[in-house]
Amino acid sequence: MSEATELWLKLALSLVALGEVIRQARRGATGSKAGPLLALIALAAGLAYTNFLTFHAGRFTHFGENFHYQLGCKYFPELGYDGLYVASLAAQAESRPELPLPRLVRDLRTNAIVPTASLAGPLAEVRARFTPGRWRAFVRDHDTFLDPSTLRKLNEIRLDHGYNPTPTWTFVGRLFNAWLPIDSTTIPLLALLDLVLLAVMVVSVQRTYGGRAAAILVVLLGLGYAWRYTWVGGGFLRYDWLAAVVLGVCMLARERHVAAGGLFAYASAVRLFPVLLLVGVAVVALRDLVRGTKPGWVWRFGGGFVAAAGLCAVAGTLVGRGTAAWPEFVHDIEKHHGTWSTNTAGLELAIITSRRTMASALPAEWPLAQRWTAWQAEMNQAHLRWRPVSLAAAGLLLLALAVAAWHGRADEAAATGVVAVFALLVLSCYYWVVLSLLFVRRGSTCLGGLLALNAATLALALFTADTQVVYLWFSWGLLALFAVVLFPDARRLLRPAAAR
Repeated sequence: MSEATELWLKLALSLVALGEVIRQARRGATGSKAGPLLALIALAAGLAYTNFLTFHAGRFTHFGENFHYQLGCKYFPELGYDGLYVASLAAQAESRPELPLPRLVRDLRTNAIVPTASLAGPLAEVRARFTPGRWRAFVRDHDTFLDPSTLRKLNEIRLDHGYNPTPTWTFVGRLFNAWLPIDSTTIPLLALLDLVLLAVMVVSVQRTYGGRAAAILVVLLGLGYAWRYTWVGGGFLRYDWLAAVVLGVCMLARERHVAAGGLFAYASAVRLFPVLLLVGVAVVALRDLVRGTKPGWVWRFGGGFVAAAGLCAVAGTLVGRGTAAWPEFVHDIEKHHGTWSTNTAGLELAIITSRRTMASALPAEWPLAQRWTAWQAEMNQAHLRWRPVSLAAAGLLLLALAVAAWHGRADEAAATGVVAVFALLVLSCYYWVVLSLLFVRRGSTCLGGLLALNAATLALALFTADTQVVYLWFSWGLLALFAVVLFPDARRLLRPAAAR
């Protein structure tokens, strides 16, 4: 199936889903039952998530994702956060010397794209971290990704940003793959973990909120353009954080607060940004403490969060690099600060992006390294120039989020916490699957707006290959959606003040 066909089908399904949501809202059918049409759309959306069972042009697993996450995780004791690409070059030179090395590669120490020949020193240093047995195992596992037919793809991958999960995620990942070979059998088997987690997630939502909510969740997961299977589908344990967040929301709804706190702590420990979902929960907690309305849940939730966070922190020290794993991770995150990509979305991008910051505006004849450096510099300048405006806009969104959360339930406030993520961070497109949490929001405005935005994004992607344009539109659309969704709550707060 071609990409255009996939997008047209998802666009059609998104419009049908939007029409059904509007029809149900007009009829007042917003209970726990999905209804036959919505259930059918959800079934089609589930197939759409897999690109209608074509996956990656017929391949179930994701080549680049497994290269990074399988090798980076299993050999983290030696590779750390800076060694994957140079170790890959050394392994290729040793096992397949007839295959030419790429001319350029990303230096994971600095994130700069540099000539491969300039990395002889770092290559030797990383190679020396391995014992002979571990190096032989690495070369053997690396050969799984090394073939003349995939060499071009591998060279493109080594221009990416390396292995970046937290030490906690690395600990969890190594529970599965540290003792297995990396080959054509184990990679698909471990890729099934995400499908299992997604299934558990949907079942939990069905049992907590009913069939309609579960169907809506599947529709959002399956039809979303930003988080298509193309990005991380068929990868290794890429949706553990999402499953933890959705299950945590379900636990909040069931008033199992210790478990909810633990699940949110795990999600935050493996991907960091989910902690911002708790901004809304914190507002609800403050409200209940001030009012004295069942304040016990706050301490149970907090206790579960702190206990689980402590266990996750300790687990991160057991990945072969000791307590140094966490400082190394912090350094890795700092290194990525100021490194921009064209497939990201967030409030700041909606504000700072202009004609000058479009990567496509750079001269096409410039070498890749020069184009990348010039674009990064322009984006960093725009970031500094527009920082006060970005902060002010983020503050307004956070205030509106606080007002909305003050009037809602804890589980709904956690879902509305995606506004805090949007306001404060710029995330790679596939992490915006977190928007599927909005199935919790009552009423049809939020869901209908999200489906409409997704349909418009799919339509735009059909007519331009410029991902920066697509995700700029997506960022603008999210800003408009959140303004529309949060405005009624803000107006409710301001109305009494205006009357005085």
